[in-house]
Amino acid sequence: MENENNLNSHVLIGSWLIAIGTIVAAIAEVRELVGLNEVNNKLVAIGEGIQAVGATLGGLETIDAPLNFVGDWIDGAGAATSSYAAYLQYKDKESDEDTARLEILGASLQSMGASMSAVADKLAGEDILSFGNAMQGFGAGLEAIGGIYDLNEKEKEGQPIITIGAIIQALGANLNAVVITKDLIKENKQ
Repeated sequence: MENENNLNSHVLIGSWLIAIGTIVAAIAEVRELVGLNEVNNKLVAIGEGIQAVGATLGGLETIDAPLNFVGDWIDGAGAATSSYAAYLQYKDKESDEDTARLEILGASLQSMGASMSAVADKLAGEDILSFGNAMQGFGAGLEAIGGIYDLNEKEKEGQPIITIGAIIQALGANLNAVVITKDLIKENKQ
């Protein structure tokens, strides 16, 4: 029972770290959209880094859902990659194509990882968690698409897509954090 509680605490803490990280990153993208861009890459680096830690904590649970396990680790790797890319952009305002590609790779990995978790949750009958993960996957996919626009020097078209994606990703992550919290409270009352 103690081991199960540790796993549950990893999932709970991880889900809230992902939720907080997505909020920080979404705030940075909204700021970028409205032209307030002095610290946005730093905020994105912090937010994505927090997400990476959260996804890794969630990935510590391997017992019943191997697809979810792999999805969490891919999501965490994507968030870490995006965090690193944002950090590079923060350090060097004249970032190059390689940094933009790194950011697209990170968002793509996040999309793939969250989508895998959505499938795993759907197969397990966890429809609300599946929906939250699908939102995260869709949002991260939009961020990757917006990044492609940026890479092709179409920032005016790309930034709104990135911002919408970051907001959708944050909504999905926060939905999952609330659902996981409610589920664990229910389990502990029984």
